[in-house]
Amino acid sequence: MELFDIEGTNVVLNPDSLFIPEFKRLWNRDKTKQKDMATAEIAYVVFMHNLSKENPYNAYSDRDKEGKIKNDLFGDQSWKPDKLVKEAENRYKEFQNTHSARLLHGARTAADRLAEYFENIDFTQLDNYGRPVYSAKELSSNLKDVSNIVKSLNQLQEQVEKEQLEAKTARGDSEIGTYEMPNEG
Repeated sequence: MELFDIEGTNVVLNPDSLFIPEFKRLWNRDKTKQKDMATAEIAYVVFMHNLSKENPYNAYSDRDKEGKIKNDLFGDQSWKPDKLVKEAENRYKEFQNTHSARLLHGARTAADRLAEYFENIDFTQLDNYGRPVYSAKELSSNLKDVSNIVKSLNQLQEQVEKEQLEAKTARGDSEIGTYEMPNEG
């Protein structure tokens, strides 16, 4: 089991995750029995930075992703992560930080920009000399490469998930029981 599992649009906390000081601080400061705020803040961190294909928010561009997550979790796009949430984000990003993961994030960002390019092509746009800025031939050539880009992104996604699985196995993949929560003190 991972530190966090994503099931649909929910983040399910593994009790092991509360052994990480940054997440434990978020959990402990929420004094309510249900821990709704702590759960939402941890879900924010996971949804923002988890690269797995199970993360439904990875379908959005980096520009749109954060607003969607804030709106869904807090009902307010103006919600801002405080110091403790940012510390948890930094720690979680450390866990995700491999060469392949950084490449995957960069590749997704580039793919988002490419999608914007295709969405914004205006064949009526002319340059300063009255010539078309975009040509159908150029578009056709670029479109031929899109399937290769998608295949490469999928292969990179698989590589990242394989690395994460290997890292988890190397740590021993020990699990604690549901009722063996770390002390909240």
